[in-house]
Amino acid sequence: MLVSEIDMITPSSLSECLAFLAQTNKKHKLLAGGTDATVRMKEGNWRPEVWVNIKNLKELRYIEEKEGCIHIGPLTTHTDIVRSPLLQKKADVLVEASREVGATQMQNMGTIGGNIGTASPAGDTIPALYVLGAILEISSLDTKRLVPIEQFFTGPGRTVLRVNEMITNILIQPQVPNEIGIFQKLGPRKAQSISIVNVAISLRMIEGRHCQGGKIAFGAVGPTIIRAKKCESLLSQGPLTEDLIQNIAKIAWKEVMPITDVRATATYRRDMASALLERGLYRLIRRWENR
Repeated sequence: MLVSEIDMITPSSLSECLAFLAQTNKKHKLLAGGTDATVRMKEGNWRPEVWVNIKNLKELRYIEEKEGCIHIGPLTTHTDIVRSPLLQKKADVLVEASREVGATQMQNMGTIGGNIGTASPAGDTIPALYVLGAILEISSLDTKRLVPIEQFFTGPGRTVLRVNEMITNILIQPQVPNEIGIFQKLGPRKAQSISIVNVAISLRMIEGRHCQGGKIAFGAVGPTIIRAKKCESLLSQGPLTEDLIQNIAKIAWKEVMPITDVRATATYRRDMASALLERGLYRLIRRWENR
């Protein structure tokens, strides 16, 4: 199928879009920023019968806090996230992750909903959403359901989305004053390419180097994002000294499940996952002590 043979519709509202998804029997894909779609089509993949262009659905582009939760529309761009004072203050790890999504042009075009929906294990914003406890609102014409992000992905490029559904809201818990986060990425070229390994870390600190607990999520080292729960269990075992940080990093080597591909070997990915986690924890401790 040639690209010129693919139909495109452009709904003018969310309800119109959901109505189309409910009644169509054609193979279709949603198109927002189009940054992933362009690459996939060049590779000979992603050739639906119909593109559903949702780029102009302004009702799906927002960042707001209400009822103790931060709501992010799926058409919110990475640039919107980077520039948001609310997210800078209460979701710093997501801001750092969005800042690493490709070059500036990709950040201007790419959307957080698209990054989630593509379901790439290397998606930069996804580990950040894991440590922020994100919940996805998924809508069809007649129903809505809430799905924790850790239950959304079923494998590389696969999700629990049904053919008549789309993501309509992303809910995250705002960070509390003693919570700090960081995103670390290793790629062939800084901020220009798919991650070889990435990691998001969120810590709840108390006095000194003591940690009440935290979350750690790795990307590009398994079929989906990996929560490093064994590493997390050690965070509150004592002050985050150099010895404890190094021990936590060693555990990460065993928790990830990478493969060897054209970009890196499995062993290299394990080594880099451990190194990125160690570096991230050191940086967070310095950031906490310099507050």
